[in-house]
Amino acid sequence: MKQRRLHLVLVDPHEVPYADQEYILTVGRTEHCGRTAADGSLSHEVPGLAQGELLLKVRPPLAPPPPRASPRHAATPQGAPPPYPPTVSEEDFPDATPAKAAAEPVTLHWALQLQSLAGFESDAVTAAQERLHNLGFCIEGERGAPGASTRAAVRAFQRRHGLPETGQLPDIRRELIRQHDA
Repeated sequence: MKQRRLHLVLVDPHEVPYADQEYILTVGRTEHCGRTAADGSLSHEVPGLAQGELLLKVRPPLAPPPPRASPRHAATPQGAPPPYPPTVSEEDFPDATPAKAAAEPVTLHWALQLQSLAGFESDAVTAAQERLHNLGFCIEGERGAPGASTRAAVRAFQRRHGLPETGQLPDIRRELIRQHDA
């Protein structure tokens, strides 16, 4: 069976890479386990099949430190009434269960639809649109003809990679190939 190189870059909704996270990539009977790279990427030779799945164990971020409690009874000027309403702090709830210091990892699951992308030689517009879509730039169903969504996706791609924002597909071809097909 023909092998293909699968390269994925995983980022959260804020476009922060899922760096150094455990994953299991399954395509057919082939299973790859590992940790994502610093840029959230993983890359493997996989069987040339149409479907697969990816499981990613994401460690939740460390909880922010609790806010510092204000003094229970702040010093008030002589004869002044205490503040109203009185300040409330965590100390007022001794029976509350403390938050876990280290929360359990969450497993994210993706069903993968694997297919060969259009080549730039045969259909440059569709090839660029498919790569933009795979890199997380929304083109709202536009295929073959560049519309407003494609131009907006191109500008967003150019902005993210420090390129002049022209909105023109030919201006990003080389960088798309480098980012997506590497």
